[in-house]
Amino acid sequence: MSNLTALSVAGYFIELAAESDENDLTNLKLQKLLYFAQGKHLSQFDTPLFHDDIEAWKLGPVVRAVYSEYKKCGAFPITVFDGSPTSASRNLPEPIKAFLKKRVWDKYGKYSASYLVSLSHKQGGPWRKFYKAETNATIPLDALKAAGEE
Repeated sequence: MSNLTALSVAGYFIELAAESDENDLTNLKLQKLLYFAQGKHLSQFDTPLFHDDIEAWKLGPVVRAVYSEYKKCGAFPITVFDGSPTSASRNLPEPIKAFLKKRVWDKYGKYSASYLVSLSHKQGGPWRKFYKAETNATIPLDALKAAGEE
């Protein structure tokens, strides 16, 4: 089991967004990036990237701790000035940062939150299998791993 938190991974995505020409990293988009990161890491290394659960909420997969940290931003982009715990991302090992940049940010970071929602809601995917209105069920790691292999 990983000793990383989803908040530290989120902090790294926030840093990457701050370095880009257009920062459109909202809480909604950040949640989807965490979902794809966990699935890709599970499929490539057979171990979770972070220990937090991913839950199936109405608008897709959500890590509750990260949602709570950034809900104050609403639908606006998250910046490093929002009190974000980006310092936690400094403790991410360089191979993890390289993995996140290449396998997740470079592939999915260019897309809008709404497009990432549609990808995470695809037919037969983990969110679709485990979402039940008003329950916020946890998506099992094996389902995330299978999705990451696609």
